[in-house]
Amino acid sequence: MGLTPIFSAGFQPRSDLAVIVACDANYLPYAAAPALAMASAGYPHDVLIGGPEPVDMPQFLRDAGIGHVAARDETLLDALPLDARRSLATYMELFLGNALRGRYRRILVIDADILYERGDPAQLLVADMLGNAVAAVRDNRQWRTPGRKVSEFSKLGEPAHPYFNAGVVMIDTEAFAEQDLPARAADFARRHLAGLGRDQALMNGILKGEWAEISPLWNWQFTSASAHLTSMVDPCLIHFIGTRKPWLESSQGIVPMRMREAFGRVLAQHFPDAPPVRGATRRYWPETGELRKILFRQWRAAGPMIRYLNRFPDQYTLVDPRA
Repeated sequence: MGLTPIFSAGFQPRSDLAVIVACDANYLPYAAAPALAMASAGYPHDVLIGGPEPVDMPQFLRDAGIGHVAARDETLLDALPLDARRSLATYMELFLGNALRGRYRRILVIDADILYERGDPAQLLVADMLGNAVAAVRDNRQWRTPGRKVSEFSKLGEPAHPYFNAGVVMIDTEAFAEQDLPARAADFARRHLAGLGRDQALMNGILKGEWAEISPLWNWQFTSASAHLTSMVDPCLIHFIGTRKPWLESSQGIVPMRMREAFGRVLAQHFPDAPPVRGATRRYWPETGELRKILFRQWRAAGPMIRYLNRFPDQYTLVDPRA
């Protein structure tokens, strides 16, 4: 039985495909940046912001055609671990995959700490998912070592499985229901999730490699180990994993200026009460020793990274992660 989603007043779906930026009200200023960028690109899919509670959408987002959708599973709340960094919005791919059946055929749920730079999400959303209900990008822990056993599977006593990052998750809503993923997630959460992790551990724990693998260009996990390759691969979605978000001063000298400015412009124009992105137009250089370490790591990983990137014939073709 699906959940009942609550759409913002005046929003009417125009497509059976949607990109949804997941966040609670606190992260709305940052979610607005990727939402606006994708809405202005003009591709034939809906753009929404999704959270566990209804949000009063600012007029500039409504004017851009961006809606809000709220969904939460009350029966699951007692089984979902939370902490100071992660609110209930962490689990939006699970809630939305269950709630939007019959309204959207496919959804792409992305985190708010993501920058959209290029690519057609609608074309990705109609790609062959190889019979799977879920498609995602491999977690960066397995980019260079695809057979690596992540800690979650070790704790579960499971063999190594392909493991995806939950920052960008594509869901076929009909298959999501047919494969009973909501019920399987509820059962797994109650039996295993405490002490194991959050949404990423939950989704990987129930799927165990049974998902379609998307090119890393759709969830380029930005770290010091991938920073210098970023401009060469031209990713579509850049995901700022970790604590050095582009709107924070700690990202100076690490995150390129244009990425910091992309968030800074939205905050300055539309959210003047939010903390500004300081120094976004000033060039910062990394320390010499840190730069040497970063370049050495990337030199050492060159072969495995190229092999990983070559798994995908193009950015819209999905592959079997177990192949």
